[in-house]
This record gives sequence, C-alpha cells and structure tokens, in this order.
Amino acid sequence: MTTVELLVASAISVLVLGAVLAVVTPVQAVVRAQGDAGDMHQRLRAAADTLTNDVRLAISVRPYRIGAVRDDGLAGVYYRPDTVAVIGTAMTTYYWKRDTLQLMQYDGDRSDLPMIDHVVRLTFDYLAPTSAAGTALVSVDPATLIDGPWTEDATHRRVDVDVLRICEVRISLRLQATAPSLRPLVPDDDVVLHAALRNSLFAR
Repeated sequence: MTTVELLVASAISVLVLGAVLAVVTPVQAVVRAQGDAGDMHQRLRAAADTLTNDVRLAISVRPYRIGAVRDDGLAGVYYRPDTVAVIGTAMTTYYWKRDTLQLMQYDGDRSDLPMIDHVVRLTFDYLAPTSAAGTALVSVDPATLIDGPWTEDATHRRVDVDVLRICEVRISLRLQATAPSLRPLVPDDDVVLHAALRNSLFAR
C-alpha cells in the first residue's frame, strides 16, 4: 500500500466516523432528553401528591412559615406567596428555596429538608367563601391576610382572622430539566392544583 493510498483510506475513515458521530450524538441527546422528561414528570407527580394530600387533610393553613426554627409569625411576617404551613394532626411547612431552586419540607421542629429539585416557580393562592360556609369561593387578597383583626389559634400563635376562613389552596408549580444542556429539548413542566381543606370549619 502506497502512502497516497494510505492517506486516502485514512481520509475516508475519518469521513465515515464523522458521519456516524453526527448521527449518534443527536440520538443520544434525544434519549437523554426522554429520560429527563420522565424524571421531571415523576418529580412533579411526587410534589403534587404530597402537597395536595397534606392540604386536603388540614384543619387550617398559614401563608407563611411556622415552627420552632425561623417562625415567620414571631418575626412579624404573615404572608409569603411561595410558602404554606399546613396544620393538621402534624404541622408541615412547604416553601420554595429560590437560591437552590428546591421545594423544601419543614416539619415544624428541626427537620428542614429538600423534597424536590429544579423547581423554578412555586406559588400558593388562597380561596375562601364570600360570607358563610357553603357560599361561592373567591380568591383572597393577600392584603386581607395581614391587616387584622387578629386572634390566637389553638397553638397560641397570633393569626389574622381571615386566614381561618381559607378552605381551598391553589398551588402553581413549575419544574425544569435537571441538565442545562437538555433544557432546549425538554420544556419546563407546569401544573396548577386545587386542594380543598376537608377538615376546615368553612369546608363545603
């Protein structure tokens, strides 16, 4: 085999290898994207199930963090759009940690752990009856949840009376793909959930 023939054979091999890689690389990206999309749906389902189940079993909720550590009420903060404390047989606070993009779960004592990663949005909106129990539900203006009149709940915490009328929570959740390189292929996943408090005094 002459040098020319060797060079021609090498060039052909390089071209064939390049063509194979040009086909294989996008296929690998698509396969990874499909796996990541499935993972994102699983994370979304886990968050949705946990949040809605806890809210449905709640006696009441608070639109801020409560517990032994960093209690918002003690700091004079009575509303956060990305936080809900669920009060039932146990007390659990869910909130969005913006700097790490995590949905956090706080047990009201010392356990404050991430539950879901790559959360790019989490908001809670509240609904209450227009007057007596059984009447139409309307969205609660956040300003009415922090202006009083004030009362004391069963845990001897100061609370706005309007908070006690909340009987449904609307949860808006948005997740993104885990790998930045896959986000052009895997769009963010959104869900809006409605969870009624079955044990609320204002439950219909």
